[in-house]
Amino acid sequence: MTTEIPTEAQIIEQAQGTVEKLRKKLTYYRVLSSISNITRIVLSASIPLLVSMSSHDIKYLGIVSLSGVAMSIIQGIDSFFDFSGRISDLKQSILSTNKEILLLSSHNDPYDEDSEAQNVQKFMANLADALDGMMDNIDN
Repeated sequence: MTTEIPTEAQIIEQAQGTVEKLRKKLTYYRVLSSISNITRIVLSASIPLLVSMSSHDIKYLGIVSLSGVAMSIIQGIDSFFDFSGRISDLKQSILSTNKEILLLSSHNDPYDEDSEAQNVQKFMANLADALDGMMDNIDN
């Protein structure tokens, strides 16, 4: 049973679909990272104010403690899921894929063969090599 190699147009369309999915995932991680950063900034800024208010009411020290705990939890989640690493890997994956799409569609080196099938095979191999290590970090 032989499988047909997709045409250049088909493979470019599939790659562009993949880029769009990666961009959506990138947006998702950026939103999570931004929410995390803003929350930590608000909590960090509120602690000195709450400490100064605690001289009038001791209950504010409990809120200070809870703010510190919340900041630690948020930092732990950020570290565990490595949002900055994932964002970086997604950006690199998008750039690599777009570069290969551009080279294939313009038939520039290394996709300057006369045979469409050879160009598509090179494209798939080059893209697989470029994205090999990055995708593991993104999907997990």
